[in-house]
Amino acid sequence: MPPKKFPIVWKAEPHTIAKIEILKAYLVAWFQILGRSRRNQDLLYIDGFAGPGEYTNYTEGSPLAALTAARTAIERTGNHWLAGAVHCAFIEDNPRRFEHLERKIASVQGSANLKVHPYCLLFVDGLARLRKDVPGPFRSDYPLFAFIDPFGATGVPFATVTQLLRSPCSEVLINLDADGIARIFQAGQDAGHEANLTAIFGDDEWKQKLSAHDDFSTLCRKVLQLYKAKLKRLPNVRYCFSFEMRTSAYALNYHLVFASQHPLGLEKMKEAMRRIDQDGDYCFSDARANQPALFRFDDPAYYSDSMFDQFRGKKALYPELRDYALNETPFLNPKGILKDLEDRNLIDVTSRGSRRKGTFNEEKLLYVKFK
Repeated sequence: MPPKKFPIVWKAEPHTIAKIEILKAYLVAWFQILGRSRRNQDLLYIDGFAGPGEYTNYTEGSPLAALTAARTAIERTGNHWLAGAVHCAFIEDNPRRFEHLERKIASVQGSANLKVHPYCLLFVDGLARLRKDVPGPFRSDYPLFAFIDPFGATGVPFATVTQLLRSPCSEVLINLDADGIARIFQAGQDAGHEANLTAIFGDDEWKQKLSAHDDFSTLCRKVLQLYKAKLKRLPNVRYCFSFEMRTSAYALNYHLVFASQHPLGLEKMKEAMRRIDQDGDYCFSDARANQPALFRFDDPAYYSDSMFDQFRGKKALYPELRDYALNETPFLNPKGILKDLEDRNLIDVTSRGSRRKGTFNEEKLLYVKFK
């Protein structure tokens, strides 16, 4: 992410373009699914730290990608659209970037069902204005999706993220600057670490979880794990997944953290991520605390040992295993992982009626016993 001293419009790195493509693919699915199912309810997309709307080498920043996704979804859904209007809010505090953004979004408007709300304000202040202009999603169960992509480690208080996730139909995708947060911790009072870290995490639990004795890489991972843990403690947030975007030289670029209250949201986010080509200048990595590894989309067995360790000696229902696979692996369900474990004679499967070894019918499966 470029600092604020960068030009009004700058060059997008390959991983930035990939991030936008992931967002766009997800939003097309999000708008279509909710447009067909949420009768008379407005849909709200929020883009925090929206930027100028384009790059010198790429015509779609996240705001234009979102507008294109909304229009595509509305057109594809046609007469099956049941929802109300789609509201897209863009918050950008840099006046010159905001002016450029307004020109860009004006060029793609033109749908009666699509309402645009630009705010030249700080992220928190822009949200306060948005609550007054579009109150529905903040007061009820109207769908809300927020893409929060700050220019650094600060500016996104956890209290604000908590407010966004209060609705039972809300989701967030956050670009978490874990290394920036780690640097604030290391800098101490010189970076106002007490106030900044307490705002970022919502309380002072970071004092127990982060250690000055950790090397920088370990500290960054602890920052990520603590942030995910805080998200998963929020009411009804059962699905929280993070992945790292790395360069082809395996240098970490950033973490994207997704939080949802419904498994379908995480399934569609993973599908969007999986469609992005990783053969270029970047790749996705596992964001675990101990041993980071490249995602193995084609090899569920790669994750079977971690599932076995998690459930060793226990009986688990299928929904538990599904949620584990969603939250801890690149896969949408645990079936491939369970097949590997059964082939290795590490689990016993109990189901209604007969079953063929290596198959896992969700409706008939009673439980899995891990040896």
